[in-house]
Amino acid sequence: MRPSRRLLYLLLAMLALGLLSACATIFAWAPAGELRILFWGAGAVVLLLAVLDWAALRRPQLHVERRLDPHLALGVRQRVELALVNEGGARVKLGLTDFAPPQIQVDQMPLALALDPGERVEVRYAIHPLRRGLAEWGRVACRVASSWGLWEKNYYYGEGQQAKVYPNYKPLFRSSFVGSEQLYVDLGMQLRQRRGEGTDFHQLRDFRVGDSLRQVDWRATARFQKPISREYQEERDQQVVFVLDCGRRMRAKDGEISHFDHALNALLISAFVALRQGDSVGLMSFAGQSRWVPPIKGRFQISHLLDQIYDLHSSPATSDYLEVAQQLLARQSRRSLIVFISSLEPQDREDLGQAARLLSQRHLVMVASMRQQALTETLASEVVSLDDALRYCGVTHHLQQQAAMFAELRSNNVIVADTPPAYMHAALISEYMALKRGGVF
Repeated sequence: MRPSRRLLYLLLAMLALGLLSACATIFAWAPAGELRILFWGAGAVVLLLAVLDWAALRRPQLHVERRLDPHLALGVRQRVELALVNEGGARVKLGLTDFAPPQIQVDQMPLALALDPGERVEVRYAIHPLRRGLAEWGRVACRVASSWGLWEKNYYYGEGQQAKVYPNYKPLFRSSFVGSEQLYVDLGMQLRQRRGEGTDFHQLRDFRVGDSLRQVDWRATARFQKPISREYQEERDQQVVFVLDCGRRMRAKDGEISHFDHALNALLISAFVALRQGDSVGLMSFAGQSRWVPPIKGRFQISHLLDQIYDLHSSPATSDYLEVAQQLLARQSRRSLIVFISSLEPQDREDLGQAARLLSQRHLVMVASMRQQALTETLASEVVSLDDALRYCGVTHHLQQQAAMFAELRSNNVIVADTPPAYMHAALISEYMALKRGGVF
């Protein structure tokens, strides 16, 4: 309980009257006695009113219920609904506040409400998740004023609730209802159609203009007395394992979202595409929080991945590529596509090269590196001073060393994708689909 503004204003008026009475006594003004009587009389009245109003304040009979989606998406604005019912026999005026967790930005709070006896009110407010992880809501606070408005007290209703803030999975949900070709268009990708040139047999069909002779099924042609072609599809039932770097470099930011969150978004979209292609998808994280999700196929695997990574965060740890490669070989024996997602620097050349050569003995390896936007902006900026020139030369030398590292990886049959964080998902999917359609994977 705390005094309201009305009571504070009365106390300020009493203070002013007391100062006036003191000045009158000090300077021997004529109405000094009357001012003292007025001060003590007004003080007694205010004190009596405050005590009576405090004693009359009672907890309102309210029923409060919160409706909250337990699955929130990072950066996506959503609504929370509160339903209030006045179960008492008196009108209630209150200020409504919902205690959201610190990683949730709340708009349109607090709210001023007035409920008649038996009235039900539903209110909504907007939330904006700013950080992944478990979000815990407290009880709903209703600040109620006393009958004469001299006191305010918070009463708490309802129960605490929890919600999980995931990476932005909304595009995946929308993509579940569209075809594969429309999905690639939505992702900003253009894939060439190579109908009938996969590696797994799909069906027999009539010969079409443009089919190659090696597609012709001569036995079926002789049987049906017309040209029949074999149609193939991309090979299915393969395994893809994403190896996610949780080290300190992934904490870099280009805008509001960190490289790590961009990596999670790219991983989820790529995993979704691979699952739709009939492949199994797994996950291994390193450098900080170590997690292992064995490769599994099926539409429920994407939900399992979301549950595993929603509270996964980058750490100050240094990335050890050789160690994680050894751990992966011990866990994953079947030949798979291994996709490293990291932010690579030239000093990783030796360690990463050893890890790639070790994994390439059994698996197909892809390395996806987050390109720092600051480097690109430095090269594009105008050089007007010696500091600018030194910075430009330093960035150029850095990129040359990085390009040499990528060239060495490619010479060891490692697939390399070096793109800005926001376009990482398109690069991963393009490389994956090229491997599928080329029969390499």
